[in-house]
Amino acid sequence: MRIQTNFARQAFTLLEVTIAMAIASAAMTYTISRITEGILLQKRAVLLANAVHLAKIKMAQVDSSTSMQSDTTKGNIEAFPGYSFETEIKEEEMDLLKLAAGPDADKLRKNAPKDMLGDKDVGLSDLMKQRGQKRSFETGGLLKVFRVKVSIFYMDGNRKETYSVETFRSTKY
Repeated sequence: MRIQTNFARQAFTLLEVTIAMAIASAAMTYTISRITEGILLQKRAVLLANAVHLAKIKMAQVDSSTSMQSDTTKGNIEAFPGYSFETEIKEEEMDLLKLAAGPDADKLRKNAPKDMLGDKDVGLSDLMKQRGQKRSFETGGLLKVFRVKVSIFYMDGNRKETYSVETFRSTKY
């Protein structure tokens, strides 16, 4: 006597396996690409953090000097291969009104008061012109400052990147 059993399907078809493999490979490809991108971003962050750190050190070196003069220095940073620096110090005059007003400085200059102490000029403008200076109430006051700019250069892959920081220091300190 023969017993007949009704066997249920016990295997996957080739089409089902192919679809499952395609979905799994797409998920793995996406995951690997995200991991790779994360590693590259982390590398960039480390390069930039090093540049910021080196710029702070260079700026502290310039700030701690007892005397300042207009100068430009360049060089490699031995402890950090692939990093170089440029320090630029320039003496210049800074107009306080222009600095405070930004792009609207010319409009403010036209509306500047004639005299800060009253409505008469009392010869202050003539005296300053004789000395070769501009009127302080038209400029807001001129300051002589040193503009200090520190730039750190480094390679990010095939591109040369730059991190720059600027500050001002009074000529009289």
